Amino acid sequence: MVTESSSSSSSPIKTVVVLVQENRSFDHILGWMKSLNPEINGSGESESNPISTSDLNSTLVFFGDNSAYVDPDPDHSIQAVYEQVFGKPWTEASATKTLAPTMKGFAQNAEKTQTGLAEMVMNGFRPEKANTRSLNSDQGQRRLDSYKVD
Repeated sequence: MVTESSSSSSSPIKTVVVLVQENRSFDHILGWMKSLNPEINGSGESESNPISTSDLNSTLVFFGDNSAYVDPDPDHSIQAVYEQVFGKPWTEASATKTLAPTMKGFAQNAEKTQTGLAEMVMNGFRPEKANTRSLNSDQGQRRLDSYKVD
C-alpha cells in the first residue's frame, strides 16, 4: 500500500518507467542510446533476425532506425514470446527443454502475424527521436527521467 508522507524531503526521481516482458519496447525507445553512451547494451546496425530460424540461408532483417507505429501489434502471448526469445516455436515438448536465449525469433514470429511485419518490428528510434532529459548509467544504473516519442 502506498501512502503519502508529510515529510518535506524531495526525491530527484520524477518519473519511473517500467518495461515488463517486452524487450521490443526497450529496443524501440532506448535501443540506439548506445550511440550516445557506449556503456549501454543497446541495439545497432549489426543486430539482425532471420525470417526463418530453421533455414540457414534465410533472409536477415537488420535492426534499423526508422521506427513507426506497428499495426498489427506483434503477438505477446507466452508462446510467441518463447519463439521470439528462443528462436523456436513453443510446443509442450520444447517447454521442457533448457534452451539458451538467442533473441533470434522476433522476425520469424512477426511474419506469422502478417507478411512483411518483420521489417516494421525490427526498428527503433534514434536518440533525437526519443526525447530524453536524462540518461544516467553510472555504476550500472540507468535512469530515465522522462521520455516522449515524437
